[in-house]
Amino acid sequence: MTTKKNASVLPLAQHMANLRGLYGQAKATPNGGARKGWRDNPKVPANWRDRLPDPATYYAAKLGKLTRANAQGFVQGRCPFHDDKAASLSVNVGDPRGGWKCFAGCGSGDLLAFHMRLTGQDFQAARAELLGVAR
Repeated sequence: MTTKKNASVLPLAQHMANLRGLYGQAKATPNGGARKGWRDNPKVPANWRDRLPDPATYYAAKLGKLTRANAQGFVQGRCPFHDDKAASLSVNVGDPRGGWKCFAGCGSGDLLAFHMRLTGQDFQAARAELLGVAR
């Protein structure tokens, strides 16, 4: 049994040269490769997640009546996103991120996602409002 050698195997450098010939050189980004975005916003501190309000006080103000926290730091309350007769919303007030989950199926997330959904704001506006920073 003889094995047939693949004649189309090229060294990597030659293969890359062929691709450049087909598609041209890679274009550099106009701003020299530096990306602009929310991380470059001088109005927002670099440690903005650490400066979010305390989840226990935030959720108590927004939801009203909550149960006592269990050993893991979860409290239950009525979900503001649907007509709730029983407490279907569980909130982690022991975690600085303030995670929440509605067991009726309307969503989950962290404190910022809850504020975005409650107020109908986008990410940047909700973050600025929670931090008390002008947009």
